Amino acid sequence: MTSITSTRAAARQLGLSDTALHKAERAGRITREADGSWDLEGIRRSLASTLTRKKSTKAAAWRDRVGAGDDVVRPVSAGGIASTRELGRQLGISHTALMKAERAGRIARGLDGRWDLEKVRAGLTTRPDPAERAPYGSRGPWAKPAQYFSKLDTDIIGPVRNIHTELEAARRALQRAAEQISALYPEILRLERACDAAIAAQERGNE
Repeated sequence: MTSITSTRAAARQLGLSDTALHKAERAGRITREADGSWDLEGIRRSLASTLTRKKSTKAAAWRDRVGAGDDVVRPVSAGGIASTRELGRQLGISHTALMKAERAGRIARGLDGRWDLEKVRAGLTTRPDPAERAPYGSRGPWAKPAQYFSKLDTDIIGPVRNIHTELEAARRALQRAAEQISALYPEILRLERACDAAIAAQERGNE
């Protein structure tokens, strides 16, 4: 029996880190000897048995998850079929199609959680009721009803017409102002001439 007192030295001999040994010790997978040393052979056996148990547990869980244990075709028992994959093999379809049919309510398991082959076969021959669709979905304006366009005309053309009315009123006001200025223009010229004559007379008087 090879015993080592140092955890680092024991980890080096085993090809592990001292942190891994500390974790295994805290988990109770390995223990020190009574004198506080490490038994290398005992540690190897403990770690190997733990690794084997973990691998077998993971493999069993994986087989249960993906149905790998159902690779052998089994005869249908009176109680039905428990595996969806086996049921799909019996029917010649994929287990994904069966799960979709189950979600759609076309097929259902029995009260014991098993599949009845004949009921499933009969359920797959039926088709689900088509969902009622709205006449107009969230599509482009070209798929909208006629009343949509009338509303569109009101929403867009209405404000445009209001703007046109305001612009026309402003144009007419400017036209009236221009006509008034044109009418006052001769009077403005007369006043300018009178002002020029008064200034000229004042300049002559100053001379």
